This record gives sequence, C-alpha cells and structure tokens, in this order.
Amino acid sequence: MAKRLELNGLELYLLPQKVIYIPKYFMLIVSDWHLGKLTHFRKEGLFVPAPAIEEELERLNLLIDELDVKEIVFLGDLFHSEWNSDWEKLKTYINSINNLSIKCSLTKGNHDILAENHFHHMNLRLIEELVLSEGIVLSHEPINGLPDYMYNIVGHIHPGCLIEAGARQSFKLACFHLQNKVLTMPAFGKFTGLYLVKKEVNSKIFAIVNDTVIAI
Repeated sequence: MAKRLELNGLELYLLPQKVIYIPKYFMLIVSDWHLGKLTHFRKEGLFVPAPAIEEELERLNLLIDELDVKEIVFLGDLFHSEWNSDWEKLKTYINSINNLSIKCSLTKGNHDILAENHFHHMNLRLIEELVLSEGIVLSHEPINGLPDYMYNIVGHIHPGCLIEAGARQSFKLACFHLQNKVLTMPAFGKFTGLYLVKKEVNSKIFAIVNDTVIAI
C-alpha cells in the first residue's frame, strides 16, 4: 500500500517498491539504482553473487505495467561506476522504454562517472535538476539556497530506520525521510547499504514494511 503525500498542493505517492509516483505528470521517480555494481565488483576480484541485471530491469517493467507512466526521472547513481557490459544492456532497455513513448531523464549523481560518449544513441536526457511548476525540485543531492517555499526531492544517502521490536530485537528498514522540505528517497538498488536516520521534531519517517509504506 502506498503512502499519499501532498507537497505544495501536488499529490504524490510513496510506493513500497522504493519509488515515487506523481499522477499529475504520469511521472515515476527512481533513485540510486547502482546498476552494474556486482559486475564492477567481480571485475575487481571481489566474490559477490553473479549479476542478474535482467532481474533488476524487470522490477522497473513491473512498475511500468502497473502505473500510467509517461516519464521516468532517475535521481542519480543510475549506474554504479566505470563502464562494464551491464551498461549496454541498460542502454538497450532505456531505448526500448522510449519506444513505449516514455521519456527518461537522469539528474547525475556522484557515481554517474561514465564519459559522455557512452550516452550517445541513448534516449536518456542528462540534467542537473528538474523543477516542477509547483515549486518542487528533483536532484540527486540537496540543493542549498532554495527559496523557503520549495521542496527538494533527492536520493544519495539511502535512508533507513531502526525499528525496535522488543526482546532485544530490532530491524533495519529502508525508508523515505522528510526533513526541512527535503524528501529523501530510499535506494532502488537491491545491493546498497542503509544510512540510518532518526526521527526528530521537524522530520517524518515513512518506513517500507513488506508491501506497505507506514509513517512512524
């Protein structure tokens, strides 16, 4: 079950699949996918599970099938590091999305270090940020100096929260974190860590518990 929010009058939904959907713009926002990470680690000689980028791409396919999507915005760290073979599979996939009349944009993050030539013949627009008319800015990291009325939707830190369950048990869960008009998204990538955030007076935490997003 998704969690509905309203920012500056704009309705958006926090989904348990770790994405945001904005019905007005038919827009899906995905952050910190870090595709190619396992292949990168294996190239470096680290023992990690065999990469299965097709399974990762299918996760996005399911969202596209479920929602009315006309635009996908990747909030940075789409690809983990330097070029590897997973990039070509991603490139083919992005172009196939474009054939469905879905446009894609990337607000470049700190891990998006591929040279410009790798983006040639790829239907992916590279931007620093995307500003919606309601005064909401999409970017990889928070932007300093925005007007007080504006909200900033970001990724980067992979927020998580600690849930105490009694009997000295606790669980770490991915979450959405809203503080000082900055809404931080969880990482979409399966192989990412969590940065634990704490509930404060001026913050809200929306934890992902199985197929539900709940305020805690």
